[in-house]
Amino acid sequence: MAWLGSVNVHAQDKPWLVMADWQRRAPDAISHAGGETGTYGRSRTGFEVIWKQPTEALDLEWYRYTQNFDGLAANSDRRYGDADDLILTGFKQWDHGGRYAVQLIYAAEWAADTRLALTEGFRWGLGGAVRWRPSDELDIALGLVFQSRFEMTVLPVPYVKAIWRPDATAEFELRASGLQNGLFIRWFLTADRATMLDASMAYETLTFRLTDGSYGARAVAIGEVPLRVGITQFLEPTGTWFVRGSAEWVAFARHSFRHDGESMGAFQPGASWGLAVRLGARF
Repeated sequence: MAWLGSVNVHAQDKPWLVMADWQRRAPDAISHAGGETGTYGRSRTGFEVIWKQPTEALDLEWYRYTQNFDGLAANSDRRYGDADDLILTGFKQWDHGGRYAVQLIYAAEWAADTRLALTEGFRWGLGGAVRWRPSDELDIALGLVFQSRFEMTVLPVPYVKAIWRPDATAEFELRASGLQNGLFIRWFLTADRATMLDASMAYETLTFRLTDGSYGARAVAIGEVPLRVGITQFLEPTGTWFVRGSAEWVAFARHSFRHDGESMGAFQPGASWGLAVRLGARF
């Protein structure tokens, strides 16, 4: 959500950003699940707190995911319960001149079925990047992050973040981090950037530690391709309170169950629609 730092109104005086979040995805039929039938949908509530400075930032997120199974799938080993996801991410930057910088990137995550302690779902990420700002319009960061994965070995993942601002009204971001990869476009509809329209096409991943199955410890790895359109509106001239609404179409999603690095089953919900609302403040 760092794009909110682009808002002109007193941005330099407001390093804190706090948001409450609600999202719902409509249920759709399950396939590729060994002949089992049923539907799967998902909803989410949570909050995010960001502290941001020019050379460092911290981002704390907590979400409760409610998994909605129906039909035969609701009583199968493909079903899993609600999950909590607590994530702490951040970076520290050292500038070298006006155009180059080196970044340390880190993350810690606790993500588990609510029947487990969050400590059972711990994983981490650590890496670095080189940042290059050849002009006021272009900002590029390239690096490598090592990420631990449930029931899998530590994986080195390329880190790419490129932002192009052709003028004061538009911003294009290409992002690849292993967890979220895609193109993000933002249009500022007013001169003070108090109203913003955004669109994105991304491949996103989630992973939760689950209670043991018939084959022992397990985790679910979720990969999905949502297409989103949203609008953000600041509610008063000081640029403090804002609300964001968005709609999304999940063109593809797959849930894979893993044990010791091997897939032990999967299912795919059909393409589905979703809605999300955020209410937040900067101070």
